[in-house]
Amino acid sequence: MKLNFPHILLLLLISFLALPSYLLAEPTARQVVDQMEQKTRGTTSQGLMEIQIDRDRVHRSLLMEIWDESATDRGFIRVLKPERDRGTAFLKVKTNMWQYVPSINKEIKIEGSLLQDSWMGSDFTNDDLMRATSIVDDYEHSFLPSNTNQYKIQLIPKPTAAVVWSKIILVVRKSDALPVEQEFYDHKGRLKKRMKYFDIKNMGGRVIPTRYEMSSLENGQEVSKTTLIFHRISFNQAIPAYVFSKANLRK
Repeated sequence: MKLNFPHILLLLLISFLALPSYLLAEPTARQVVDQMEQKTRGTTSQGLMEIQIDRDRVHRSLLMEIWDESATDRGFIRVLKPERDRGTAFLKVKTNMWQYVPSINKEIKIEGSLLQDSWMGSDFTNDDLMRATSIVDDYEHSFLPSNTNQYKIQLIPKPTAAVVWSKIILVVRKSDALPVEQEFYDHKGRLKKRMKYFDIKNMGGRVIPTRYEMSSLENGQEVSKTTLIFHRISFNQAIPAYVFSKANLRK
């Protein structure tokens, strides 16, 4: 059968109307943030990562094993290198966090007031590494003007949320919902930290940024920087329950 122009238009219209509604509608700002979290975090993740700290003219590096289970809001980190920090471990179970310090053979409770403190002398905070707060659930999200290839989203804390930052500005690629940059503002509205994402590659069966650079800023100028590098990571694999136990801190 020969199709003329009106027939072709009709077929295109039918095909368009048959598409699922979620493919036709623009996502909300919250949906974009949630999709970004799912892509970079998954239901579970576990792997090996390195943190390189450049601060006060000192360079040091930490190698760590990590476990994260977003569904139950639990996380665990154990330091492997350097030798002086080997065995240092961190556990998060919902809003409770502990650190084990091998040199004194003691567990220390990390109180909520310490979420903004530096994690192991880096530019990341305890909150950043242990994900004590959720950028999906603890913030209200709204779009800001941006270029056609990226979403720019403002995150403002919900009134009841115990969060570190008064505002976060997040830039996400429209093509694949991967993060480009985050800016973190304190309660006086000052830009204090900026995180950028690099080295997008296939790791653990999905395409993700594998290098994060967190900079601390004073009056708009970088004063220190910490680089987080994933050496390996796997997603959505079951993690044994004992990993997220206080007993595991001392192993």
